[in-house]
Amino acid sequence: MSLTPSPSAAVVPRPQPRPGDRWQFATRVVGGDAPLVLDHELQALRPEGGWVVGVRRAGSSGPWLSQVFDADFNRVSRELVPGEALHYAPAFPLFRFPLQAGRRWSAAVEQRQDGEPGHRIVEVEAHVVGPEALEVPAGRFDDAWRIEALHRAGDVRIDSVYWYAPRARRAVRGVETSRSPRGASELIYELQSLRVA
Repeated sequence: MSLTPSPSAAVVPRPQPRPGDRWQFATRVVGGDAPLVLDHELQALRPEGGWVVGVRRAGSSGPWLSQVFDADFNRVSRELVPGEALHYAPAFPLFRFPLQAGRRWSAAVEQRQDGEPGHRIVEVEAHVVGPEALEVPAGRFDDAWRIEALHRAGDVRIDSVYWYAPRARRAVRGVETSRSPRGASELIYELQSLRVA
């Protein structure tokens, strides 16, 4: 990864993904088993803005699990198994477009799971650090932007760093460090391949 600022524009507009866009990600827990490789495919545009992305294990012919995003690519819901999802109100704020260095946001998000009573509140604080080129298995992204976030839910704290690349229309790498009284873990996800319409 390069810490050299990219020549990207000073302001990055919201993405405009198109049906058929595809991304493949590998996710691994540091010190854990082999990475989990998942295919993501944009399957529908939402009438009110945003989109639905199907996710399934790479090479699988099984059903797609739906992830619903708003127009700023913030998560509205995420299916865990067919017909059972996590829902976020308001949408879980991964981004605030247009992106620009120094932009900050925060929110208290209610998370509910189908079939489970009650809910939990996730507190989110995030800010855009600025442009930062990096390389992942899918290639080099000189147009990436570094975002740092803190998520708190009960006694769990997650420190996240992720890089949004306008060319990919997604975050292309992320590192999440989770801490709680039960211990700590680190999860890394990286874009393996990309096909945008």
